Amino acid sequence: MTSFELTNGQRRYFGLNQIFDNWFRQSLSETTTVYFEGDKIVKILDFSYGYLEYDTNINTTNKQILLPKTARGKEQKLTVSKILKVKGSGIQLSASFLGGGISVYDNKRNLFFIKSFPEEGGISTYEDIKNWVRKYISESPSNYFEWLIKELNSERKNNKIKQGDIIAFPVARYEYGFASIVLNNFENEHVLLSGEIFKFNLFSKPLMILPYSFTSRTLDINFDELVKKPTLKPIEISDTGVFYGEFPIVSFKKLDYAFLEEFDLASLSKYLTIPYTKTDLVEKNNRW
Repeated sequence: MTSFELTNGQRRYFGLNQIFDNWFRQSLSETTTVYFEGDKIVKILDFSYGYLEYDTNINTTNKQILLPKTARGKEQKLTVSKILKVKGSGIQLSASFLGGGISVYDNKRNLFFIKSFPEEGGISTYEDIKNWVRKYISESPSNYFEWLIKELNSERKNNKIKQGDIIAFPVARYEYGFASIVLNNFENEHVLLSGEIFKFNLFSKPLMILPYSFTSRTLDINFDELVKKPTLKPIEISDTGVFYGEFPIVSFKKLDYAFLEEFDLASLSKYLTIPYTKTDLVEKNNRW
């Protein structure tokens, strides 16, 4: 098992709970470690694919038996597979060596609010994680914790989405790309667009978005000029990022959708989230 672990000082920058002296650290396997507060599991570390840390709230008896969450549930022996199935109760940080980069997810709001970007370099070793964390902290502005506290105290959103909405999505820590929502709720109208990727994501619906070849360090832009800019090919994504506010709706502009006749909608590329990078947008790179 790796000796890598975030420090309490580093956890503070990502909204993770700190480790207290009275917490008991126990390794359950070569890749999974938990922290107990009394008999309650309050933090899980998993090293299977890199580094995953998340806060949780799992009651046990004598650190050996998992207690049911409801009166109808049954007690179960504590195993790694069982505790990893329990959703975290707060923040989780994931650093994946399988191409996923680094991301921080808020289980309360169902969204990612901190992430690494391809232009920052890949994450393939624990040294890469250490370097990224150090850089992130060193580049944080003086009012960083005001922003973080506001994020952590925000309520979960359930946004209404309509054709013509313009969304923003991060392409760097302080920079955004933009896209128009071209179609939503179109499974019945365009059967061929409801791809395999959504079959097992029961609480998600597909959106077709049209990204613009443009980035900005502010959301306060001229949207009349934005919709005149060159675009990349439209893609299909899950509506989750827009619905929960990870990709905020920043404007509305009704478009002339005649241009859709140029595309083979049946072969539209499908993703759960927006795959475009800053480089893709700047270079108008239609690699999807």
